[in-house]
Amino acid sequence: MVIQRWQTVMLLIAAVMMGLFSFCSLGQIQGADITVNVTALRMTVEGTGATYMSTVYLFVVSLLCVLLPLIGIFRFKAPKVQRKICWLSIVLVIACCCTALLTTRFAEVPGAEGVGYSSIAFAPFIALVALIVAIRCIGSDLKKLSGYERLR
Repeated sequence: MVIQRWQTVMLLIAAVMMGLFSFCSLGQIQGADITVNVTALRMTVEGTGATYMSTVYLFVVSLLCVLLPLIGIFRFKAPKVQRKICWLSIVLVIACCCTALLTTRFAEVPGAEGVGYSSIAFAPFIALVALIVAIRCIGSDLKKLSGYERLR
């Protein structure tokens, strides 16, 4: 008997949030002469579209953060494996947040005072909460399954 309920919804929310993080603009760095648009794939100069800095490493980590919850959804028959996938996703989401923060902080844009983040930049935090809730739901289902096994 496999109970599959809310963890699927939470894993889907985590995957969608990290998908938005991967493909949408994360913010802008306003310099003295130029404005740099920050995405997970690269930083581009606003107006010309020229690549200012490539951030492929951030894009790869964020795509892994999209794929792992989707894999976890399809591993519903093995809840212990599903929980391990969730823990690995949490580690990768935290790594993605740190990488994005360090990349934007240490981008050498002349005359830049700070980064103007968009609302999509907070998507990993929503994904992190969804993954934690998914782990709790999986644990709850494991308790229910062990209770059913005792009754047999």
